[in-house]
Amino acid sequence: MKTTISIFVFSFLSMVGLSSFAQVSLDVETGIVKVNRNDASSSWKNSFGDLNGLEGTLFSYANDFNNPVKPLFRFRVNYSFGKSKKHFISALAAPVQYHSEGVFNQAVVFNSTVFDPQKPTEGFYKFNGYRFTYRYHVVQNKKLDFGVGLTLNYRDAEFSLKQENKFERNYNRGLVPLINTYLNVHVGEKIGLLVDGDVFYVDNTGGAIDYLAGLSFDLNSKINLKSGYRFFSGVGSETGNVYNKLFVSSVVLGGVFKF
Repeated sequence: MKTTISIFVFSFLSMVGLSSFAQVSLDVETGIVKVNRNDASSSWKNSFGDLNGLEGTLFSYANDFNNPVKPLFRFRVNYSFGKSKKHFISALAAPVQYHSEGVFNQAVVFNSTVFDPQKPTEGFYKFNGYRFTYRYHVVQNKKLDFGVGLTLNYRDAEFSLKQENKFERNYNRGLVPLINTYLNVHVGEKIGLLVDGDVFYVDNTGGAIDYLAGLSFDLNSKINLKSGYRFFSGVGSETGNVYNKLFVSSVVLGGVFKF
């Protein structure tokens, strides 16, 4: 994971370069994550919400397995440019992955393999996102900072089950476009109300939303701190004949460091 992030950041910095009207900043978030919902199946759901296919039944990584809170770490490199620095591009690494253990109360079919009830079962889940964003700040003054743009998200997803000598997994990789918005309403000289994230929604067969709502605090001209509540919700179906619906919530602390 560290190697992937290093390559990710180096490639981004090499691509953008620097100019007299540009600024590079580093955005880091950490905190704890609670997996509120994580339903999965090796069959898929159609637009009516019906589970199709005989090779998979629905199970839950949140309810059928141990589900303690987990650490969060997100890393973003930003590049603002233009005379007023209203143009903004960024590269974000947003990993979500974990191992868990539990037992099923009933037999679960996964990729046509039957996983028995009341037997120790190991689950692995991964939904890593690597996002490239362009945003233009339409309004940027002492009271309000508002921008809108487009994000291209590279999804690296996988989920698997292991029980004794049985092992099955599904994985999916691909690009997904998202709409990016940023809003910071300044309620004091240094404090702002912050809403920042990406969204794309079709219907109950596909979509994603990832937003932070919280406070920002200008420590000085080079450091901006932030804290708040972040939630991520995603649903995928009819892609690789699998189904997954995820909702995670987190309490985060972070900072933007300008260079």
